[in-house]
This record gives sequence, C-alpha cells and structure tokens, in this order.
Amino acid sequence: MLALSFLFASFLVPAIAAPAPVNIGLGIEFGPGSNDLPTLKLPYATYKAYSYDVTDDYYTFRNIRFAAPPVGERRWQKPAPPENQTGIQDGSVGFQCPQALPDRLSFAYPLLANLEPYSEDCLFLDVLVPGKAIRGEVKDLPVMVWLFGGGYVLGSKSFFLYDGHPLLKAADNNMIYVAPNYRLGAFGFLAGTHVEKDGVPNSAFWDQRAAFQWVQDHISLVGGNPSSVTAMGESAGAGSIMHQLVAERGKLQPQFHRAIFQSPAFEPIYDEIKINITYSAFESAAGCAGQGLSCLRSKSMEELQNANLKVVGASQYGSFGFGPAVDNVMIFDLPGVEFARGNFWKGLEGVVVGHNTNEGVIFADPTKVTNKQMDALMLTNFPKMSAAGQAALKRLYPEPGLFKEYKTNFQRLNAFIGDWSVNCNARYISEAYKGKSWAYSFSVPPGIHAMDLVFTFFRTDLNLWNIFQLDIDIDFITQKNLATGFQSYLTSFVRSGDPNKYRQKGGIPWTIDMPKAEFGKTVKALDVGLLGFKRINDDLMDQEKCGFWGSAVWTGRDGYTFEK
Repeated sequence: MLALSFLFASFLVPAIAAPAPVNIGLGIEFGPGSNDLPTLKLPYATYKAYSYDVTDDYYTFRNIRFAAPPVGERRWQKPAPPENQTGIQDGSVGFQCPQALPDRLSFAYPLLANLEPYSEDCLFLDVLVPGKAIRGEVKDLPVMVWLFGGGYVLGSKSFFLYDGHPLLKAADNNMIYVAPNYRLGAFGFLAGTHVEKDGVPNSAFWDQRAAFQWVQDHISLVGGNPSSVTAMGESAGAGSIMHQLVAERGKLQPQFHRAIFQSPAFEPIYDEIKINITYSAFESAAGCAGQGLSCLRSKSMEELQNANLKVVGASQYGSFGFGPAVDNVMIFDLPGVEFARGNFWKGLEGVVVGHNTNEGVIFADPTKVTNKQMDALMLTNFPKMSAAGQAALKRLYPEPGLFKEYKTNFQRLNAFIGDWSVNCNARYISEAYKGKSWAYSFSVPPGIHAMDLVFTFFRTDLNLWNIFQLDIDIDFITQKNLATGFQSYLTSFVRSGDPNKYRQKGGIPWTIDMPKAEFGKTVKALDVGLLGFKRINDDLMDQEKCGFWGSAVWTGRDGYTFEK
C-alpha cells in the first residue's frame, strides 16, 4: 500500500549541488566551488546540507542534533541541550530510536530495525528548505513540524514514506519542513510512581518540546518564521500534539501556533495501579526488580531494549504496552476530560482535524466473535465501570444481528475502538477550537488507520538515496489529482491558517472549500473519497458516543447521564 506513493517515474536527474557561491548571513554559507553544498552554522555545531534537489530546488539537512544523547543519568529526564561539536557535520551520522512491536507483528521487526541503525542517541531532526530561502531571496517562510506515528513504540523521522518533498511541492516551495525523532516505548513513555519521584514520566513529550524549541531558536537561520509554526502529526504523532495542548492542564504554552491532527490516537492509560504494574514488569525484565531508576540507568541499552521488547511484545491485541500516561507531572487527566473542562491551551490560531472511516479495524481482535467474548473484553479493559456504565456502552454499541446496526461483533468492536481511541478525539479537538477548526473524513477504501498517509506523502518521483531521481510531469495524472488536492489543503493551512486559500485549482477531481466544522449530533466536515471531495455531516464523530467516552465514566468515575 505504501508503495503507491512511488508509482510514477521516467527520467534520471542527479541530486547535484548548489548555485554560485554566496554568503547571505542567515547562518548559511556557500563554499568557493559552484557545486559546494551550503553549511548551516548553529551556536553549537556546523552542518553541511546533505543534498540538493536541482529539479525542485530544495536543500535537505539531515540528522541535526537538537538535544544531547539521553543516556545514562539522562534516561527518563527532560532532554539536555546539544553539546558543542567541532568540525563540519555532513548528516551521515544519525540513528532511529529503539523500536518495539507486539509479538503478533514481530515479523516486521527486522525490516524496521534495518531501515536505519537504532540507538538511544537518537534525538536528531531533518530540515527541508526551499533553495530561495537558503539563497536569501525570501524570508519568514512558515514552518511545518512533522511528528510521526507508530503506537508510541516504533517509527522514525527517516521512515521511507515520510519525505517532506511532496509537501514542499504542494506549497510551491513556500514553507519549511522539519521532522524530529522522539524516544519510544519504555525509553520515552515509562511512567509510574518511581518515575514521578526520580525522573520524568512521558519523557518523549519533552523531546518533542525540545524539537519545537529548536525551531523557535534556529529556524530563522534558514529563512523560517518562528512565529508561524504548524505542528502536524498522524496517529501517535497527532495524539502527542493533543497531549501537548493539555500539558499542565493547558497552562504550558506549546511552541507552535496551528496544528493538523491526522487520526489522533492513543490508548488512554490512566489507572495508577496498571501504570505501576507495567513499570514493574519492565523493571523486572531489565534485571532491576525493586531497585528503581538508578538500577535501570546503569544497564546497557541492549538490556533495556530486551526488556522493552518483552513488555511491548506481551501487550493485548490492538495495544502496544507503553504510551501516554496520566503522570501528575505534565499530564494530569485524560485529554478528552481536560478538553471538556476547558483545561487546554486556547491560544492556537486554528486546527485541521481528520480521521479515517475504519479506524478500529486493525486494532480489533478478530477472535472476539461472540457476545460473551465481547462482554469479557469490556470487563477486562474497563474493570471499574459501573453497571449503569456497562448498560450505556451496550446501548451505544448494541449486540449484532441481521437487521441491527452491527452485523458482527468484529464490526461492533471496530466501531467502539475507533470511537474510543480516534474518532472522538477528533471531535474533542475540533469542538474545543470551535470557530477556527476544520474537519475531514478520509473515506478512500479501505479507509483503515494510516491510509491517509499514502496521500499525504504521495509523490510523483522516486528519489533513490539522493543519488538519482526519477520524475514525470503529466498534468491531471501526477500533478493535479486526488492526492495533490488533499496535500494542498494541508499546506494551504500551514501557509495561511486557512486550508482553502491556496487549495489546488483546476485538478481532477476538483477541490472544494473545506467547511468550517459545525457541531450537533454530527460534525460538518469535508469527505475525501475515491471520487473526490464533498461536504458531509460526519456521523463517526457522534455527539452521544463521544459524550460517553469523553465523560471517562468507563474509568469508574461518575458524571455521565445514561438516559437517551
């Protein structure tokens, strides 16, 4: 499926270097040779551009450190500033963070592990900058900061799909693209009483803040505008942005001004007992049972990674072991509850929020086929929910039957997992920013979680390790189509705060104005479908179902009205 983004190609273009030498005083210097790539001088290091795309006129700076290696005593702490480096860094040194997968998906682990070496020393970011900004022809370009997804246990800025080039192209080279790594699994999302006492829970969220702070501090050196930053993420990336907005009950100012959420997803981890059980399982697997963070900080990366793999590997179907937790340090309650209470950062200029039409499918256990099995699954996951809460859940997601809302329990499970972990998050966010929010539903079949990524990063060329590039340009087929139209909404929002101002015109299918989100039982939204774009009343962000999940009554707390 992901290979769809690389279908079209025709001729080779070498990714050769820069125009004539010039020193423009933006932290950028060109060498004396006409083919010399520019260098970016930062206060702590100098980075040479990794490549220059002569066809589309943009530079890539790879593997810029934005924090010190989070190793040893720095584990489970806020990231420290990057250390000074001598010489010129060429971007060839960089790592992805340690990856993990549940046992049922472990067949894919060798592929993920071999895409790029992994290390705890993984806090790097990439920057794609239009040539006109590097040459000083423009300044104050808006910035998109991309946060990748992956269940909070896997993923990387360098995953082959996540190339910012098509987004720069959709923006007519009028934006800058930044993509950071952040710690994953136990390295980034360990929580519990011991971590709260002797470290920092959810340390990955602080990595993300450090990356945004790097943008604030340094993006002007390459012609970017630190006052026009859009955070964009998918799945765990979007869920991370959601948590950033409720950090310290909405009082901790984010370092971005707008946000794009693609399927904001997370498993709500709130119960202190369960959080501590997960911590103890990791501690024990690492050979530190009962010895706390001091022992864990003394272990090798390999020992910690083996423990990380063990805990994630044993996770329940559809979950990943680690993820954002209520930590009493940064995150004080579930984001849906915080949004309902008004405990979120209200200063955003606007948001675009989207979901797919079959979000729960890949997380729904296909072996849960009977009503009895479904009841047992609900009790396992919501053990503190009252009898009234259980009855409300069954009413909202009734048992299946031939002439009923759900034909099978798999369809039923797909629906409530999709609502609980994604669809209702989309409603909470868009409704919180009422009047300055736009919503979309991605219905291109099969509409499963992450399907919209293929369209977000669709490109009309194949760049082979920045050595050769294959391009074609056939208008209405490769240059103006459903994917490029979809991209144009996203980049228009980055450029102007309005997804419609610079949307694609004259393509097939035609784009239409994305409507402002309106709220009732459903949400007014843009449907991105196989045949094009249309306005819909999105019933997957259902008011009553989202009211149930947002009340958090399923955690055992009171406050939900069970009547219809």
